[in-house]
Amino acid sequence: MTSDTTDVRVLARDHLERLEAIFRLAPLGIGIVDLDGHTVMSNDTLCRWLGYTSEELAAMPWTEFTHPDDVPINLEMSRRMRAGELQTFTLEKRFIAKDGTLRWARLSSSLVHDDVTGHPSYIIGIVEDITDRQLLEQKISTAEEKYRLLVERVPAVVYIADIGAEGRWQYVSPKIEKMLGFTAEEWMADAGLWLRQVHPEDRAKALLADNPAESGTYQQSTSYRMFHRDGSVVHVRDDAMAMGHGSEEPAWHGVLVDVTREKLLEMELGHLAHHDALTGLPNRTWFQRLVEEALERADAAGTEVAVLFIDLDRFKDVNDTFGHSYGDQVIVESAHRIMTCIRAADRAARLGGDEFAILVEGADADELRALATRVLLALTGTPMFLSGVMVTVGASVGIASANGEDADTLLRNADLAMYQAKRGGGGVAVPYQPELHEAVVTRFKTQEALQKAVATASVDVALQPIVDLATTDVVGLEALARWTDPDLGPVSPGLFIPLAEQSGLIRDLGRLMLHRACEDLATWRTLTGSAAYVTINASPLQLDGTYLDDVDDALAITGLEPSGLVVEVTEGVMLEPKARECLAELRARGVRVAIDDFGTGYSSLSYIRDLPVDIVKVDRLFLRPGPQGSHEQPVLRAVIDLVNSLGLVSLLEGVEGPHDLATARLAGARLAQGYLFGRPAPLEDLLARSARQVS
Repeated sequence: MTSDTTDVRVLARDHLERLEAIFRLAPLGIGIVDLDGHTVMSNDTLCRWLGYTSEELAAMPWTEFTHPDDVPINLEMSRRMRAGELQTFTLEKRFIAKDGTLRWARLSSSLVHDDVTGHPSYIIGIVEDITDRQLLEQKISTAEEKYRLLVERVPAVVYIADIGAEGRWQYVSPKIEKMLGFTAEEWMADAGLWLRQVHPEDRAKALLADNPAESGTYQQSTSYRMFHRDGSVVHVRDDAMAMGHGSEEPAWHGVLVDVTREKLLEMELGHLAHHDALTGLPNRTWFQRLVEEALERADAAGTEVAVLFIDLDRFKDVNDTFGHSYGDQVIVESAHRIMTCIRAADRAARLGGDEFAILVEGADADELRALATRVLLALTGTPMFLSGVMVTVGASVGIASANGEDADTLLRNADLAMYQAKRGGGGVAVPYQPELHEAVVTRFKTQEALQKAVATASVDVALQPIVDLATTDVVGLEALARWTDPDLGPVSPGLFIPLAEQSGLIRDLGRLMLHRACEDLATWRTLTGSAAYVTINASPLQLDGTYLDDVDDALAITGLEPSGLVVEVTEGVMLEPKARECLAELRARGVRVAIDDFGTGYSSLSYIRDLPVDIVKVDRLFLRPGPQGSHEQPVLRAVIDLVNSLGLVSLLEGVEGPHDLATARLAGARLAQGYLFGRPAPLEDLLARSARQVS
């Protein structure tokens, strides 16, 4: 065993020495260029060739020692590389030496990505002197020890391995011990160890990638699972290229990166995208799909499909009286009670807020009424005891059976029946009837009143403070639309904003709110001396060229700089190409973009990296108490770490008490907003509150 180990070490050392000789003796100039275009590291060959010292090269961009006629094409190739369109490029160009002479060269550039984040990190440029085509061997300045230290300090496993399942590992960096629990010596001494540690379900994929004859490529990048020495599962990404030297057989030169944390977070966010984080039940999006699938089965089998729409009565009273933490407990307990009422084949979901739904297949009218009765008794028959407080809530149930309708219509009918139950005082179940059109009439009246309110500028703005968690200073204000009609009274934004979108009033309403928000911010800055910004919500229906003009007008009239305005959108808006183009143009003009309620919609790691945003507002659902009421929130911290690592500003919503504040700070959030810092209020009230705090 000692002899084998010694041989492996000798071979590894010989291989490294050969690599060093190649770099040292090659007549190549090598430069490492940062993303700003400065040659931060250069070898002696390059310095001698151009006549500059390495410090002089580092102090100026490469454009200063490139012939002006060759700068545009070089800039374009570099741009395409940073944009991900190219991994490498080769360009024949002219350099200007320090003495003013022109030198022709073949420049080969390669983009290096950060092994952890995958983001572009730097560019390696190799310069071959083609002024004189004679190839001369040159020494490379990096010594073997420096090369070894560079490899061993990379936060990943660097390796050279023979091709094939039982291929010998010629070299593996010491990081293998941290990743998988085996020393480098153990790994190189056992040719079959790699395959044994690959998860059985992933071996076929890993072996295909390991065989260039079967995969059809000498470059591979694949992800698979491996077992740590202690039996735990490690997700790895394996990036390698098969390379040979002279008559030698090709060998894999690659890097293994531990992506376990990223994979687990992606799975967690994927679950949250289709399930309610509070109850674990399917959310509205997933429930809609379940209904669509049930209707397809019913069409084929001739069976019945029905939906029960459940809305809790007096739930707002619980929130207003005891706070949202008690409201969350009511939601969880209600979900549990609903689950005890349904059959194994039925599917329950939380649609949002205090709304639930049940999908029922193969039940007649009597069975549906019996189920609705069980749900009502479960929710209203026994009080809920929550943290020492007795809470009693009711429920209203709407029942709708499919009669040729699609999923949207079936859900709408159940919703209409539920609202009919609520209008009757709640606590009952009402089946849908075609004549239930009262809601439509009410909607028409509300739309008519809203149109008048927008025309007369009768919709107001309420502002909610956004604070810096490090200083508790107010650094921003969220502008929220508020409307009180003389006849209808206060109308919820949840009602009139969707109505404005559906009726085509959203552009005029959005323009009014945009100007009001900018005016209020200008006043706030003047009277407080603060450099705060204002954030305004935008509907996807607004995001086009007209909205860009509205923003320009509002900024010009109020004298605000573009960065003082933040346009806030939900995750779903990002799915629409037209909206994304508008947001990208806003950012190009200096206006910032925030994504709202992150974690409740379409979140995924690969998705958030591509969003044209500056601020990520993390939904309060991540503020659920940790084990034994601790402030530690692993998922919250992971999400905020992700946001911060991408260079975005993390803003935690729904901070309502000291426990939430402690949790937010522990998780590393930069900004926060919530009732703890102030409820939405008119500008005058905020100014008065600010004056009292100062005094």
